[in-house]
Amino acid sequence: MFVSSIVLALATVSASPVQTPITLKLTKQSTLGLENLAASTRSSINRFSSDSKSEPLQNVQNVFYQANVTVGNGQVLTVDLDTGSSDVWFRGSTCTSSDGSCNGNKVDITDSSLKSTGKTFSTTYGSGSVSGNIYTGSVGVAGAVAQNLPFGVSTQEKGFNGVADGLLGLGFNSISQISQTMGSPANWFDALGYTGSQNQFSFYLSAAADGDNGEITIGGTDPSKYSGNINWLPLNSETYWQFDASQMKYKAGGKSGNVGAWFRNNAISDTGTTLIIMNNAQADAINSGIGAQPFNSTAGIYYIDCGLAKTGVPLEFSFPSFTMSIPPAYYVLDNGDGTCISGVTRGAGFLTPTIFGDILTRAYYTVYDKANNRVGFAQAVHPH
Repeated sequence: MFVSSIVLALATVSASPVQTPITLKLTKQSTLGLENLAASTRSSINRFSSDSKSEPLQNVQNVFYQANVTVGNGQVLTVDLDTGSSDVWFRGSTCTSSDGSCNGNKVDITDSSLKSTGKTFSTTYGSGSVSGNIYTGSVGVAGAVAQNLPFGVSTQEKGFNGVADGLLGLGFNSISQISQTMGSPANWFDALGYTGSQNQFSFYLSAAADGDNGEITIGGTDPSKYSGNINWLPLNSETYWQFDASQMKYKAGGKSGNVGAWFRNNAISDTGTTLIIMNNAQADAINSGIGAQPFNSTAGIYYIDCGLAKTGVPLEFSFPSFTMSIPPAYYVLDNGDGTCISGVTRGAGFLTPTIFGDILTRAYYTVYDKANNRVGFAQAVHPH
């Protein structure tokens, strides 16, 4: 997850297998932010099962998509759902920051069901960082609960001044700082114990103009939210949800080119990132093709005429076997002050992968399949 705000805005986990998919409704957020990358390797962990049920999530205005989680003895907090990182952490009552990051709800560590491990964690994201203490306890989403899960309680934060009270990483264990510190896995989804075809979760991200809710489905897919086939891409690393982009191409108006290159052939699907982050030359070409103008070359942000949300050209990303087309309404992002920015930005370095954030996931229902180490894309079905 790249957490970088932009102007416009484990110990043993005990569980028993969950048997049915859980679908959560998403509602929306409001300050644009890029999010950070992180992921991890799957390890064997014990399992816990609780009642399968649905509950609303908070989806914040085409920018962040967040869920209510229960911690310990019924505490309810709101977290950012992030396939680009692997740690779970919540804001602590002693949290300090220099940018307002510590505002919001805080986990109550006096809850008798939460246990201190006596260990600390520190994680850096794209535009911020968090550090604090590691506790263990139950962490649940929609009744799917991981018991004795190691998670962080922040004492210092930077770059997390949105509306969330923490972060729930949905990547792999290999880049989980808490897993490394504890010397055992701390992956929330793995702790639920799905196996076989249920060992997957999927995202439908709603569009602000449609007025519907997005959702995450845990343990499967929701066929009502997509049409046609799911197009699968194998992962080439159990770090991020990363796939080979060497044959991936882009087309934006009269501009076209390759996403991959001899020095950068990887791409990542990341629900914790708002935008699509590409290298400078690609971002410049695409924004020229869709009619966007540079606003801040250092930050890599482009202004775009808000009217192009209705009249602009589609942005296409294609593989030899399928093409994904993003409507202009999804990549023209309203700043709320009469201006709009492009959903494609600079930021991918010389050797770093292309990041496909929520701009793509709104257009294409995305399935994260741990059973088969692959990520899948299908045409999202929106109300309008």
